Amino acid sequence: MFENLPKAKVGIVAVSRDCFPESLSVNRRKALAKAYEEKYGKDDIYECPVCIVESEIHMVQALEDVKKAGCNALVVYLGNFGPEISETLLAKHFDGPAMFVAAAEESGDNLIGGRGDAYCGMLNAS
Repeated sequence: MFENLPKAKVGIVAVSRDCFPESLSVNRRKALAKAYEEKYGKDDIYECPVCIVESEIHMVQALEDVKKAGCNALVVYLGNFGPEISETLLAKHFDGPAMFVAAAEESGDNLIGGRGDAYCGMLNAS
């Protein structure tokens, strides 16, 4: 049977702000990737180990990493309030479709003052 569907390999890049612990975004990215892999497998998803924190240097490192991994689609994952300039530059320079996704505020138990501000970061990214 003929399938007219593109084969996508999605790279997930977490972003963070230096006013939040980077581990918040990293742990949320890991949980997202794990949930996806448990349901769909690992073949079409790549978890970028570079977390972009306030720096265009991190952006370039993440961009090179997802390209090297063969990703042809990108998810910029706001685990908390992200660095607007670096995260939008990543999407701009990525040669393929890109989308921004914000983490839901779960229980608040692992957040600073009960807040992660991913939704606020999404508003700033737009």
